[in-house]
Amino acid sequence: MSNILITGGNGLLGSPLVKNLNADTFSSKECDLITDSLETYINDRYKENIPNTIIHCAAKVGGVGANLNNNLQFFKDNTKIDYNVLTSCLELNIENIVTILSTCVFPDIVEYPLTADKLDLGPPHQSNYGYAYAKRLLAYQTKIYRNVIKKNWISIVPTNLYGPKDNFDLENSHLVPALIRKGYEASRSGDNFNVWGDGSPLRQFVYSEDMSPIIEWALNNWNQEKPLMAINEKEYSIKDVVNIVSDRFNIPDSKIIYDTTKPLGQLRKPAKTDVAWFNFTPLEEGINKSIDWFIENYETSQIRL
Repeated sequence: MSNILITGGNGLLGSPLVKNLNADTFSSKECDLITDSLETYINDRYKENIPNTIIHCAAKVGGVGANLNNNLQFFKDNTKIDYNVLTSCLELNIENIVTILSTCVFPDIVEYPLTADKLDLGPPHQSNYGYAYAKRLLAYQTKIYRNVIKKNWISIVPTNLYGPKDNFDLENSHLVPALIRKGYEASRSGDNFNVWGDGSPLRQFVYSEDMSPIIEWALNNWNQEKPLMAINEKEYSIKDVVNIVSDRFNIPDSKIIYDTTKPLGQLRKPAKTDVAWFNFTPLEEGINKSIDWFIENYETSQIRL
């Protein structure tokens, strides 16, 4: 068995980590992190050969609409998951822990660019405060446990992850997978390509495969209590993403409809990177790889759609 165990190893971020780091993972049927003890699962599965590294990717996630409608549930489920994982790791005396945060943990009103030391300067944006506060608690819990156990426990903040094995459900997905699905289905039906908002908000994106070398580097080189900012500093508008998707599916401009009655979310939230040395996958390349996976799995992976 591997020395590395991934929680959420069947999802967007966990899947490439399992593959690229030769790591183990488990399904929610084997251990539901909301209701089942991770400590008990690890002891039963690994006996005396407990992994020395756990990368915690499991989370309840969703886009703007899902968060707006379910802030309480996002907070409850994520705090349960995170407490279970980190307390189990504390009891098991795990040497290396990586917890995955999000730029949504940062204050809504703050001076940009976002840096790790600005985490406590105000409340997060109201659209996803349940998820954001749960992730803030994860950051604090990682730091507090790290200082008690004196091990290499670190947090990493990526921004707007996307890629294969994303969640393409239209009610609960993030920006990129939602636009990919809408664009693909509009191209097949001839209907309009409907987009929330006016396309003006700016975002920074990270292709999911890029996180494997960054996390591997961080395990060997970071070892700090402040979170590592794994940020691609280039900003793109939502309209840029729409144009990449519409070009791929040959959707004419006349079929692209921006619904300005829908919420925009934050207009921009640029963050400063701690991995300036890394060469991130260009957005157009990453989106087209994601589209390739989506098309290949559209008919057979409805559970992800």
